Amino acid sequence: MLLWIPATTNADEAPAEVPDPLSLEQALGFAETHPRVTAAARNAVADGNSTDHNGAADATGTRSSPAMRFDLPRAQPLYLGCHSLAFSGARGNDAERDVSWSGLLGRVAAQRLEIMQRFFDVLLADLSFARDNEAMAVAFIQFDRAEARQELGQFSPLRTAELQADYQRIRRQRAASEAAQRVTRALLATALGHPTSLPRQLITPTLEPAQAEPPELDAIVATALENNPGLRALMQGRGGAEQALVRMAVRERALELLTRLELLDIIAEQTRSESDWRDLKLDESRTLYELEAQADLGFSMSQQTKARRDEREVAFCRALTRAELQALQGLIP
Repeated sequence: MLLWIPATTNADEAPAEVPDPLSLEQALGFAETHPRVTAAARNAVADGNSTDHNGAADATGTRSSPAMRFDLPRAQPLYLGCHSLAFSGARGNDAERDVSWSGLLGRVAAQRLEIMQRFFDVLLADLSFARDNEAMAVAFIQFDRAEARQELGQFSPLRTAELQADYQRIRRQRAASEAAQRVTRALLATALGHPTSLPRQLITPTLEPAQAEPPELDAIVATALENNPGLRALMQGRGGAEQALVRMAVRERALELLTRLELLDIIAEQTRSESDWRDLKLDESRTLYELEAQADLGFSMSQQTKARRDEREVAFCRALTRAELQALQGLIP
């Protein structure tokens, strides 16, 4: 008897094309056809494994064939690290906690979360470039003015050299931000399963505030153990001690996500206050500029751009953390 095995979907041969501009909803639609998902489904059929393509990631220890355990590591996001943002007083960046995909999730859910995080990472790269581009323009104007005044004997060579060094430092940062725009798009394209189709324009999603508070910790753990297909596959056939370890891992992850949401709420208030202040400061600088009084309008504009970028970063992290909580409970993120 011949066993029919579905062909693996090749990322370069996937039937759907990546839209341009690309919305978050459209991007998430590519998750189920990604090679990470289709390869797992194919290997499950080949092995006679009852775990479907929503089964747990291999890194969690799910019993599977050597072929199914083949899973190349994913690159870290360049900008969006929500755990590090929330727990700013903790030790250095924690790569494992900063990524949204987890070994406790099914493959489709993990892929959707990766796409979401990559999508937000591209938007942050664009905002970071806008911030650094404005900062470089301001630094260049200050340096250029200093050179002109130095020639008139009104500025010291030391101060001019300092402004030139500042300009070159910011210019370097701008170059890095510009390069990051391409790298983050390449990572998103890979997460979509279309590594050669880098999306040029992304549609910034409207992130509505949460309509309700998340469930209590015990309720989240109970729902996750009952509804998460990855966890069910992970616990199947395990002994009592192993199942206890899984339950502890789920509780630990849920607690971290709930705590992160609480911290992000506080950070959101801080960034909103900063943004409001920068808006008022820009209005003041614009008024002084129109009155031909002394005002650094360019600096105020660059600081406003930075404040808005930071505000969006927190909004992205809040949305991503809620999606992680949903995925942990077996819901579609």
